[in-house]
Amino acid sequence: MLFEPPRTQGDLHFRLFDFPVRVHPFFWLVAVFLGLDMKNGTPPVQIIIWIVAMLVSILVHELGHAFLQRRYGGRPRIVLHGFGGLAISEGEERSPKSQIEISLAGPCAGFLLAAATFLLVRLSGHAIGWQSGREFNFEKAGLSEAFSFPLLLGSFYWEPYAGKAANYLVSYFMQINILWGLMNLLPLYPLDGGQVARELLTVNQPQRGILLSLQLSMAVGGLMALYGLVSGQLFLAFLFGYLAYGNWRTYQSYGASRW
Repeated sequence: MLFEPPRTQGDLHFRLFDFPVRVHPFFWLVAVFLGLDMKNGTPPVQIIIWIVAMLVSILVHELGHAFLQRRYGGRPRIVLHGFGGLAISEGEERSPKSQIEISLAGPCAGFLLAAATFLLVRLSGHAIGWQSGREFNFEKAGLSEAFSFPLLLGSFYWEPYAGKAANYLVSYFMQINILWGLMNLLPLYPLDGGQVARELLTVNQPQRGILLSLQLSMAVGGLMALYGLVSGQLFLAFLFGYLAYGNWRTYQSYGASRW
């Protein structure tokens, strides 16, 4: 997840805000896989909307990193691959302050995109909001019909548009940029939150701080994998189990070299 994948003939290349962008073919395959509903099936149009929302959202996330890298003197480029994206830069300032700000800039950019989506729905004359509780209450929201999805011990909802495509787009933008953004802030390496935790823990004790950050990553990854198993979200369990295992391997290697 931290390393740039090899270049292929199927790569898509373009520039955005003068940043070189490369999209690896595996990005599209994973996007399709994540957008499929294995039980009920997914219409092709819905898959396309999901891929567009995922592409835009991850690009915005990586642009958040890239703009801060450029601010600190770096020469960033963006790569989208199977497990997300990378903002790779050479030459930027490597102080804890700069690295923490660069790490946080990605999730913050996604939250801003979610806020912009929220504002556009409101400006289009449609009610939109969040309601606490396990089940969505139409009367409490003052709506006879609504689109909604679970979010932070409640439900995010909005008054539906006539076209399904617009409703899917709003749903995907909000889910990806809020839920994935919050997940990215977990203190689990190599997620952005894990990189922030590493910078904070290594300020005064670099070697011990790295070990502590890896221990924290293993604990958080294990708990999230367990949550995925209990809740029946097998992909979530696999992803966080894989990250926890990767941190354990790194912990073993780093500890052996240090000792």
